[in-house]
This record gives sequence, structure tokens and C-alpha cells, in this order.
Amino acid sequence: MTIQKLNIEDIHFSSEENMRYLSSSVQILNKLMDSIGKVGLINPVIVKKMKKGNKLYTIVCGYQRVWAFKELEIEKIDAKIVDGVTDEELLLISFYDNLYSRGFNDIEKAAILKNFREIGYTKKRLLLEILPLLDIPQNEKILDKYLSLLRLGEKVVDSLVKQELEIEKAFLLAPLEKDESDSVYTVLCKESKMNVNEAKETLRNLLDLKQIKQCGIPELLKLREIKSILQESNTNKRQKGECIYRLIKGMRYPTITKKENEFALSVKALALDNNVRINHSRFFEKDEIQISIKVSDEKGLGGYLTKLQTHVQAGCFKKIFPEHG
Repeated sequence: MTIQKLNIEDIHFSSEENMRYLSSSVQILNKLMDSIGKVGLINPVIVKKMKKGNKLYTIVCGYQRVWAFKELEIEKIDAKIVDGVTDEELLLISFYDNLYSRGFNDIEKAAILKNFREIGYTKKRLLLEILPLLDIPQNEKILDKYLSLLRLGEKVVDSLVKQELEIEKAFLLAPLEKDESDSVYTVLCKESKMNVNEAKETLRNLLDLKQIKQCGIPELLKLREIKSILQESNTNKRQKGECIYRLIKGMRYPTITKKENEFALSVKALALDNNVRINHSRFFEKDEIQISIKVSDEKGLGGYLTKLQTHVQAGCFKKIFPEHG
């Protein structure tokens, strides 16, 4: 590769390969512009000659560096020009240049994997050669999840790039349509807060409701009840998330939710502390309950058993057992 000073105007900006490793974070570009303004360009960009079009070169790596020069109105930039190399070699040059200079965010990792697939890499090669370099577990299901990230909506992608969204939640949103993923992200991840398991269950319930009610997920999330929860000023995001989780679960399983609420009230009436837990069977499928007691000695155990026996003799458990619910 030879190094030359190229006119910025001779470099093509809008080709698909230019966008290959571009992060959507404006903050990164601003920092780069500040660095270039103070100390100049440290590493030359890498370009190749274009075969057609009105521009002479396309960028192999260094898109943001070229863009920073354009924004700073600097007319020429140091560039290494590659010639006579294959698409795979170009991709590897770009990959290793960025890998060792700055690393990749999760969306960029997904784009890299997609690009290697498009030039002919099998999943086996990706698993063995590329995933370890990206600090991704060598697991085919995880590989597929990363590839699915490229289907996400703009809001979700931006949040993931800025590390505001957990990667596991992004994986949950990836199978949705872009407008759906943006809508679910806004309500479940931005304006409220759920853990991954709650978000997974809520999304599954929303997909069921979409089929049952024959309406889109964005419409479901615009319901008055959900808007009311989000507008509540006396609750934090976590509390709002819990309320939305229960609301959507109740919409999906109204009968079971009603039973769960009645069961919870009956258990609460026993006035037991947190060391005693009473649970019903899954979906109330069996006419039984499970009682667990957390104690550290025989005296404590005896005290709880005596209290439970008193409740049994007083008939307090009649409403708790499913057949009497």
C-alpha cells in the first residue's frame, strides 16, 4: 500500500461498504474532530480505487476520519491506497484496522458478521475465526442472535450503540418489525424498566394479544391504561415496569390473573412474614399449594408451624386452596 495525500472531494461517501463500521454516535465523531484539530491525523485512512462513478476512491476503513476532515473543511487527507486485492482481503484489512484501533459496538459486530457471511464465510468459519476476536461466545444460537440485530429499528440501534440498552433485551426485540421494536423499546425499556425475564414474558403476551385482538403492538402500547401508568409522577421506572407487566399479563390471561389476585389477597390476610411463602401450582392446574419456611433453628420452625396450625383450625386456608377459590 502506498500513502498519498488525496482530495476529500475525490472520496466517495455514500457507498454501502463505507457504512460498514460506522457508529451512529455523534459523540465519537465530535471527539475525533477535536483530536484531529489538536494533533492532526495519526493513522492514514485506507481507500481503494473505484471502477465506476464520478469519484476516484471508496473507503475501506476510516470513514469517520474522512468525515471529520470534511466537517473541519480540511481539503486533503493522508490515505493508503490498496490495489489488486480480493473482497475478503479488503474486509480483513478493514476488520483488523478497526479491531486494534478502537474495537466495535454490538451493532458493528452484527454488521461485520453479516459482511463475512456475504463474501462466503460459513457459520463454522465465523464461529472458529471471527467470534473469538469479537469477544462473542462460540455458539451458533448467539451468532444468529447477533445477525438478527440488524433488523432492529433506529431508536433501538441508537440506544444499543450508546450502551443504554442491554444486549439481551435487544435480542428479544430483534424478531419484531422495526416499528414494533421501536415502540416496545420506548415503553418497556426507556419509559419504564423491567428485568429480562419480565420483558420476555411481556413481549410474548403482546404477540399473543396482537393475534387475539387483531391489532398491532404499537396500538396495544398506546392504550389509556398504559399511558396512565407512564404518566404517573409518584412512581419510578421500575415501579412503572412492574405495573405494565401485570397489566399486560392480565389482558392476556384475565381469568388466571383474577385468581392470582384473589390468592394473593387471601395469603396476605394470614399476616405471615417473608420467611413463609405460599404458592399455587402453575396456572392453578393442580388442587394444591406449596408452603416453604425459612428458619435457622427448631424453635423458629415450631413457631411458624404453630401459627400455620392456628390458621388451619380457624378456617383461614379455605379460600387459599384452589378447589375452594
